Amino acid sequence: MKLAVTLAALVMAALVLPFVLPRGDAPADQGYLPWRVEVLGNGRSRVFGLTLPTSTLAEARRLHGGDLSLGLIREAGGELSLEAYQPSVRLGFVTGKLILTLAASADELTAMSRRAADSEATRSGARRLSLASADVRSAEHLRIVGISFIPSVDLDRQVIVDRFGEPDQRIEQTGGLVHYLYPARGLDLLIDEGGRELLQYVAPADFARLTAPLAAGERVEPVAQ
Repeated sequence: MKLAVTLAALVMAALVLPFVLPRGDAPADQGYLPWRVEVLGNGRSRVFGLTLPTSTLAEARRLHGGDLSLGLIREAGGELSLEAYQPSVRLGFVTGKLILTLAASADELTAMSRRAADSEATRSGARRLSLASADVRSAEHLRIVGISFIPSVDLDRQVIVDRFGEPDQRIEQTGGLVHYLYPARGLDLLIDEGGRELLQYVAPADFARLTAPLAAGERVEPVAQ
């Protein structure tokens, strides 16, 4: 019994250690780590080797492998979005789930939904539609306008501040959800007390796209610098 507990503790320490090590103690070759956001000119940024909002799905496959699965997401309210999903990816020495949001007009998304072969329910209550073969091929050339990353370990506030720095703003929502906002880097880091954290990246010029859906009237805390 003691051996099993010890092994479990060692495994957990190995997963969390990359986040909690002081920045200077991290390996020299950090690769595409979540806290490494390169701010470019003209309101763009580079995350995980991908430039927002100009890199394409084909570029993402070359950088991160071909296991990205395409799907058209229909929310309960009928909203459509096109996503590429990779359930397990290693970014530098950090693992997690990677989701890429692709640029497509409302008319294009509607046409794709009509050509979709089938669909399945997701845990969130949305439907995931399988694209027709022609739409899968054409999606390779679509631009990536958003990146979401769900790390495989839980992150607490101290780890987040150590790696990402103090946020410009915090927004608290019901259910124990807290958004740490970094507009200059186009990052919304969502802390969920009851689940995994979610890192959402857009080009800094498009940051309002992340904050607009946040419910009005929630408690907003400017962070003293």
